Amino acid sequence: MRAEPKTLRDALIARAASDPDRIAYDDGERRITFGELAGSAERRAGQLAAMGVGPGDRVALVMAAGIPFAETFWTLQLLGATSCSFNPAVPMQTLERRIEGIRPRLVLTDDWRDDASPVAGPAPEPQLGEDAIAFMQPTSGTSGEPRAAMIRHRNVVGYLRETNSRDKTTEAGVLVAWVPPWHDLGLIKFVIAAVYHGAVCHIVPPAVRTIPDWLGTISRVRGTMTGAPDFAYRLACRMVDPGSVDLSSLRYCINGGEPVRRSTIDRFERRFGVNAVVQPGYGLAETTLGVAAHPLGEPLTVDRSGNVSCGTPLPGVEVRASGDASAPGEILVRTDYIFAGYFDAVDETRKCLRDGWLHTGDVGYLADDGQLYVLGRRRAMLKRGGAVVPPRELEEAAEEVDGVRLAAAVSLPAPSAVSEVITVVIEPTRAGEGPSTELSVEVSRAIAATSGFTPGEVVIVAPRTVPLTPNGKVRYDLLRTMLSDGIIRPAAAEGSEAFAG
Repeated sequence: MRAEPKTLRDALIARAASDPDRIAYDDGERRITFGELAGSAERRAGQLAAMGVGPGDRVALVMAAGIPFAETFWTLQLLGATSCSFNPAVPMQTLERRIEGIRPRLVLTDDWRDDASPVAGPAPEPQLGEDAIAFMQPTSGTSGEPRAAMIRHRNVVGYLRETNSRDKTTEAGVLVAWVPPWHDLGLIKFVIAAVYHGAVCHIVPPAVRTIPDWLGTISRVRGTMTGAPDFAYRLACRMVDPGSVDLSSLRYCINGGEPVRRSTIDRFERRFGVNAVVQPGYGLAETTLGVAAHPLGEPLTVDRSGNVSCGTPLPGVEVRASGDASAPGEILVRTDYIFAGYFDAVDETRKCLRDGWLHTGDVGYLADDGQLYVLGRRRAMLKRGGAVVPPRELEEAAEEVDGVRLAAAVSLPAPSAVSEVITVVIEPTRAGEGPSTELSVEVSRAIAATSGFTPGEVVIVAPRTVPLTPNGKVRYDLLRTMLSDGIIRPAAAEGSEAFAG
C-alpha cells in the first residue's frame, strides 16, 4: 500500500486498487479477488443504505464462516457502519438476548443478500475518522454473559501495522482460517488481515468435526499460517492420520485463547513432523487481540510448574503483573490498542479501565527476562493452603489418563469454611461408561504425581456435561455453581443423564 490506511474502509479500497486480481478468500465453494471483493461490497453497500443503514449504525451479523460473511463485513466497513458478529449456532433464546444487547438497526443472516432489493446507485461516502468504532467484539463469556467490546479503527489498524513488524508472518502468506470470524482471532488475524496485508485466506468451517478438513486444507494449499486454541491441536492429534497430510509449509501456528500446554505443542509437532511452528500467545478482546506472543525461532520456555511462557509483550504494549511464580497477580495492560469500552456498560468499563491501565482479570506473572506467564482467569484459580494453583496443572495431568476425554478443576467451599475442596470433573472417552472407582483413583494418582497433592474429589460425569463457551473454554463459574447446586451429578449408569432434575 502506498499510504498507511487510517480506517478499514481505506484498507479495502487501497488493496483493491493495488492488487485487484489477487485472490482474497477461498472457502471451498467460491473464490474472490480483492477487486471483486471491493466491487461486491460497494454494490451491497447501496442495498444496505436503501435499507436504512448509515455511518455509525450497529448491525448484527449472524452468519456462517465463509466468503458471504467476509463480503458483508467489508460492505459495512464501506458504509462506515459498526458490525458485531454472533455465532449462529447458539440457541435462539440466547442469541436473541445477546443481539438485543447491542440494539442493532439491522440483523443480517446468511440469506439477507437474497432478500435485499437491487438499487441503482452507490451508497454515499461516509465521513469516517480513525476514532470511529469499526466493530464490536463479544467477549468470551467465561465469567458470565459476553459483553460487546468497542474497537476503534485506529485500534485494529495500529495493531495490524505494529504487530506484523515483529515477524512478518502474514505478508505474502497463505492463511488457513479455522477459528470462527465471530472470535477476535478469526476476525482480525484472518478476515481483516487478509485484506490489510494482501494475503490469500482459505476459510474452513469452524467445528470439531472439521478439524481433519482444517489440516487437510493446510496440506493442500501449502498454508503458511493458521491458528486455534490449545484444545484444537490436542484433538487434531487424535483425529488426523499424520500420513494423510503434509504440514511442512507451515511457518506460524498461533496457539491462544486458553492456557497453553507444552504437552500439546510437543505432541502436535512430533506427530505431524513440524518444528517450532506452534507458538503460544496471549490476548483478549479488550486489547483488540494480542498482548504477548512467543517470537518465531526461539525455544519455548516453561516454568517449574509447567506453565508455558506466552513470550514477551508485542510492539507498543506494556504489561504489568504483580507477584511472581509462587504468588502470581493480576495482569495489567497499557497500549494504544485498548478498546473504547463496553457498549452500554459504563460501570463495567470503569472497573477494568483505571489510570490508563486495563485490568484484565487474568492471573500471571512477568519473569525477570520479560517473559509473560498466564495462568488463567482470576476467578478460575484454585486455592490450596494459601497458594494459587492454575486449573491447567490438574487438568493436563488428568487428561493424560487413558479413558479421560475432558477434565475441569474447580474449588468448592469446604464445610469448615476455612479452606476449599478442589474438585476435578471428568468426562470419559466413551458415553454411558458410568462411574469408575478405578478411573477416579488413576486420575488422583496422576494429579498427585505432577502437582504433589491429590484433589479432594474426582467426579465422573457423562460426556458433554462440562459447560463450555462457544470457543471451547470451560465456564468455571457455571461449573462451580452447577456442582454446588447439585445440577451436575456423577454418571450413575449406562445411558444416564448428567443433569439432575
